[in-house]
Amino acid sequence: MKNRLLWSTLLLAAALTTASCSSDDTPAAEPTFEFTTGVETGMPVMVVPGTPTTLTYKAEHLAGLTAEALPQGWDIAIDPAAGSITLEAADDAVSKAVLRLSATGSAAQQPLYEVELRCLNTFDDPAGTFILNEGNMTTENGSLTYISPEGYVLDDAYRTVNGSELGNVAQDMAFCDGKIYVISQNGNRNANGAEFENDGMLVVMDARTLRRTASFSNEELAGLDWPTHIAVLDERHIYIRDNAGVHRLDGETGTLTFVEGSEDAPKSRFVTMNGKVYTYLSGLISKIYEISPESDAVNSIRLPLTGIECDINEVLGIQAADDGRMWIMTFGFGKTAMNKFDLSTQDIVQRQINIKPTAGASGVAFAAHDNLVYYADGTTIYRLPFDESAKLDAASGLDAVELLTDVSGLDPNAGQLYNGLGVHPATGHLLINSIKSFALFTQNQIWAFDPAGDFLSPLAKYENYTNFPAGFFFPENR
Repeated sequence: MKNRLLWSTLLLAAALTTASCSSDDTPAAEPTFEFTTGVETGMPVMVVPGTPTTLTYKAEHLAGLTAEALPQGWDIAIDPAAGSITLEAADDAVSKAVLRLSATGSAAQQPLYEVELRCLNTFDDPAGTFILNEGNMTTENGSLTYISPEGYVLDDAYRTVNGSELGNVAQDMAFCDGKIYVISQNGNRNANGAEFENDGMLVVMDARTLRRTASFSNEELAGLDWPTHIAVLDERHIYIRDNAGVHRLDGETGTLTFVEGSEDAPKSRFVTMNGKVYTYLSGLISKIYEISPESDAVNSIRLPLTGIECDINEVLGIQAADDGRMWIMTFGFGKTAMNKFDLSTQDIVQRQINIKPTAGASGVAFAAHDNLVYYADGTTIYRLPFDESAKLDAASGLDAVELLTDVSGLDPNAGQLYNGLGVHPATGHLLINSIKSFALFTQNQIWAFDPAGDFLSPLAKYENYTNFPAGFFFPENR
């Protein structure tokens, strides 16, 4: 926790009058105070609404301990005999507070200890960041890491709030109408058939508080075969991709309906835009699959094959562009390209890039913000400023590519990316997940870089928080 030790000792002897001193003038012992549990350097104390949080302390030569009044919704109880301080916060408590402790009788402006408090009742700030973790598929459940706008990291935020866990091998999450939907591959039963204690294959939570509002067990979603990705238009149109294709889940009735024509939908994130859901078919005849709430069937939009520098015979990933078009990364005849595709006119603008990026298990091959496109080759990060006014030839695209950094050169423990790239839509910051290796995945890093800054000096680096991260996710703009 981000605490500030303002006074490590308090000279109580100065408060004593000369008349009260003993004849040998022996000075009174200086009081000492320190927390023994519940307070972590660099982080505030996190308090779940409605759940008491107890901090323990050790004090010597201290006649008494008092706390400055806390703001609305907060309660505090000090037990000197037990050496403990218990904090409670209501659902509507002020989310940020400061605990100031003083020795009995000391001036309020000279606290013995000061520590920041956070009530975990708000997670929907657009400047926050989530990292969904798969967890080890044979030994543990999925989890949700949260980075606050101030840069505080809350490990396993879902379990902290709910006291229970996400499903085994959490794969993807979606935001819609104030709720978060998390899909896991195995739910409460891992690939070896072992039973896990968790909240099931699909978990729905309140986007503001992270409190679970609904869940669907393996049995309730028995029609799914290793689900990997999810998109949501509303409560009755929850789209889940699995080994067979795309299914629509009616969250009110629990009914699963297969979306006709969605066979071979790849293990890749959906795009949700214009009230519709998009995925794709990759191959010699590549297509965009458009799914509307009016029909449980895909509308196929064929990608153009001629008139551009790099023919398309493989789609590596898609993402919504800020201008209403769609980013599409493609590969064909030895060349990789970034494309901007207009779904209505089917016009396409293409720029060649220098490598064929690896998409990773989550199907994220690139990340884009405004006209900046980021991708990786191993642990080396590149950026393409996508210039539509440039001449349409291969050289113009290749000349524009920028080599930004190699994270393994910044930290030898960053041995490989794992579902690695994201760009924060509110700040434009580039985010990267790396691990030392598959065997040493507990040694890991979350990187943040300023696109206008020095890529040899990250804005932030958070170490050893992730467990096989499935990727970055961001709250909806309010």
